[in-house]
Amino acid sequence: MEFDLIRRYFQAPFSCLWQQHSQRWPAGANNDCSALQLHPNERLWTSTDTLVEGVHWFSGHCAYDVGWKALACNVSDLMACGAEPLGFVLALTLPSVLDDQLQTVFLQEFSAGLLACAQQYQCPLVGGDTTSGRTMQLGVVINITVFGVAPKAHCGFARDRAVVGDAVWVSGLPGLARLGLLCEYAWRGVLPDGLAQHADFLQALPAVVRQDALSALHQPRPPVALGLGLRGVANAALDLSDGLAGDLDHIARASQAHVVVQSADVLGLWRAAYPQWFESLEVNARNILLECSLVGGDDYQLCWTQPAYATYEPLPGVLVSCIGDIQALGGNKNYGVWLNNSEGVESAGGVNHPRSLSRMPYASYQHCV
Repeated sequence: MEFDLIRRYFQAPFSCLWQQHSQRWPAGANNDCSALQLHPNERLWTSTDTLVEGVHWFSGHCAYDVGWKALACNVSDLMACGAEPLGFVLALTLPSVLDDQLQTVFLQEFSAGLLACAQQYQCPLVGGDTTSGRTMQLGVVINITVFGVAPKAHCGFARDRAVVGDAVWVSGLPGLARLGLLCEYAWRGVLPDGLAQHADFLQALPAVVRQDALSALHQPRPPVALGLGLRGVANAALDLSDGLAGDLDHIARASQAHVVVQSADVLGLWRAAYPQWFESLEVNARNILLECSLVGGDDYQLCWTQPAYATYEPLPGVLVSCIGDIQALGGNKNYGVWLNNSEGVESAGGVNHPRSLSRMPYASYQHCV
């Protein structure tokens, strides 16, 4: 039964994509191991992530989104290293391998979303495993390991390479996925107590903003081409998975400097995306958007530092913005992330621990949007 599921939902649907990349994977996708053909001037990059039902997505949420996001968050890690996706392996643990109706629907939708994302990034499925977790307390568990490639001369964008004087750049709209998560909680009537004051703001969101936010949460689209284009330009980089303040704190600590983020520039991203709506907002509503940008996770956009004089070729459809800079330690400030707003400079890390808000649990909510 297990092998029938593998053939039906993974080998057959993905076979065409694998064939397009068979020169890279000469041993095929149906053997005990896969073999990757590298060129002499290439370096292999790899990343792995585990997603758990009820922790990383709402139980009962449409499986197409689950499949898409499971691969996209791994591709995002390659992007943050300047590596081009080559393929991935999937380990899928199901509550049962019995081919009942619910499992069939889940696997059909999950496979379709996974394949759509794989086609988007030309990243074929080249192996994996499916097993039963019927004795587990958890639901579905997804583990993906993705492989990428870059020239040997490229050594990535390590977090400890930010240099004083670097400008801090981001792609996309950080915080949009966080807004989508708040919309999900409000729709279910389960906003955490500390965020209950956001209910009226969420209720009044324009339909286009709400839909964009939900799309950013459930079907992130990391701009891989941007990561490739920043080779030789960016110093430090990472993908925005734990929130802007939390992720920039990784760079600040590793580089032993402090990052100063301009709140006006962060809010300017929202103004540029939704000008008429943004101009209608009061100060409290704008502060909610700023909070989303600073502490929200799951954006899977790129954040990087580069010398202020550095330039690169802009990419069509990829929005990038400078939101701050790297400064030397001084005065009473230790390394970390600092927010420059109308009231002066304050610690951005002190707003809330990023993970405590960006990784709010998805457990126990059975309805699907």
